[in-house]
Amino acid sequence: MNQSESERIVLDIPVSLTAEELAGLCRVRPDSAAFCVVEESLDAVNEYAAPKAVIKWATVNRVEGDLTNIDGTVFQSRVVADKLKDTPRVFLSVITAGSGLERCGDFEGDPFLDTLNGALLGYATGYTVRFMKERFGFDGSSMLNPGSLPDWPIRNNFALFDLIGNVPEIGVTIRENGYMKP
Repeated sequence: MNQSESERIVLDIPVSLTAEELAGLCRVRPDSAAFCVVEESLDAVNEYAAPKAVIKWATVNRVEGDLTNIDGTVFQSRVVADKLKDTPRVFLSVITAGSGLERCGDFEGDPFLDTLNGALLGYATGYTVRFMKERFGFDGSSMLNPGSLPDWPIRNNFALFDLIGNVPEIGVTIRENGYMKP
């Protein structure tokens, strides 16, 4: 397959989990009292969960010192520069658990909702990495998330959203502080 510099892919990630898989994603032991909550949530999760991702190939134009130029956008971060110094191409991505569980109404006021959404985000991330490996032969990943390190501040989300383009297409918007919703 010819991979153009601007290739951008939107993934609607299917969800069909067993109780054991969902419990593993939620970090709930099958022999715990919380497992019944997982079992009670399973049908709604499989029906309403709507994780999505958007990925885009990007070219690393130049790395010098702590500056990295990706498709014409310059990022200042020693961590990013170190990770990308010998890398000609990168995948930029935004991955979301989606807001399907909130919209279905079954989890209104449920404190377990955040756990389920965290589990779905982990599931969606794994799905996206597997997709990149299968589709592009991509074998190896180092994920850097703006805001996860002091050297890679959350404000970099604005530039990443611009580089990826039309991220709201998957239901994700960016707040004034750089955090994503949902």
